[in-house]
Amino acid sequence: MSARTFLFAPGSDLTKVEKALASAADIVIIDLEDAVAASEKEKARVNIVEVLRAKPTKSVLVRVNSLATPWALPDLLAVVPVLPQGIVIPKAQANLEIKMVSWLIEQLAGVNSGIEIYPLIETASGVEKAVSIAKASNLVKRLIFGALDYSLDLGLSYTGDPAVLAYARAKLVVASAAAGLEGPIDTVYPGFKDEDGLRRDTLEAKKLGFKGKLVIHPAQISPVNEVFTPSEVEFEEAQQIVEIYRQAQAEGKGAVQWKGKMIDEPVLKRAKQIMNVKQQLR
Repeated sequence: MSARTFLFAPGSDLTKVEKALASAADIVIIDLEDAVAASEKEKARVNIVEVLRAKPTKSVLVRVNSLATPWALPDLLAVVPVLPQGIVIPKAQANLEIKMVSWLIEQLAGVNSGIEIYPLIETASGVEKAVSIAKASNLVKRLIFGALDYSLDLGLSYTGDPAVLAYARAKLVVASAAAGLEGPIDTVYPGFKDEDGLRRDTLEAKKLGFKGKLVIHPAQISPVNEVFTPSEVEFEEAQQIVEIYRQAQAEGKGAVQWKGKMIDEPVLKRAKQIMNVKQQLR
């Protein structure tokens, strides 16, 4: 099952990291980039090494600094040897960047380390090269969309308007499918006290094919998890579709009508996916 919620915590604040690890988020992203001041970068690296050496029970990703900065290499040299689940690469724009990080992971942790790469697509260039980025290495696990920096790159103020974000979101979904990856992870929703807005934004992403979302506050975890978890109604309908199709097959029929809809092989496969996700969460 795809992880649904990815909660950020600044690497410079161990108290917030510990609270994030105790939360209901599926995965915690400990940040070395935007949430950490330049003067705190080294302290944050030390903190992350300490946390990972303690073998936390929750999966941990580390967002390093952009490869265009002088902090990226020290970040990778510090955290890769202590084996986080994955590395988030911000402002990913090119196939070569991913290949470089993949090579470094193999040198520092071995070819079978299990460390995954999560390219964070936040620029127009990254969006247009999403397929190439997704296919750059077998360590790439999922793509992530960063709408705030993407809007800035386009010269726009971020409004969260789904029409503005639809093109980039669709590109990441298609790129993920083309590369055989899990559905991508959607951008943060800045209004952490606006639950209705968060739900609408998450539903828009889900409608396009996203399977998870970045969150910046523990209060955002439950609404996002709910959106990305099939409801009981969806689960029951999926069960009915599977059973009706089974009966049709037994009668030698390739397709059958149900509630005014035609049920064929693609519909059956989607029903089985819904059942599988729901059963894993029970």
